[in-house]
Amino acid sequence: MDERRTLLRFARVRFPFTFMGVMAIGIGVWVVAYLAGHRGLDQTTQAWAAATALVCFGFGAYVLIRRVRRGPQH
Repeated sequence: MDERRTLLRFARVRFPFTFMGVMAIGIGVWVVAYLAGHRGLDQTTQAWAAATALVCFGFGAYVLIRRVRRGPQH
């Protein structure tokens, strides 16, 4: 039974939040560029894409600003 417990135990892992913030901003930029190149999309699709870009920018800004203010977390 002890062997089974050690197989299921996971090591502590730092989640790569800084990378996620940079990727979120990159995805937001990509969505805005896509919207700029595809002006023929219907209004609903444009609204959903713009909302996605805003969420990406918001999350990315939050993560990166938090990282600059607090420094690396341990």
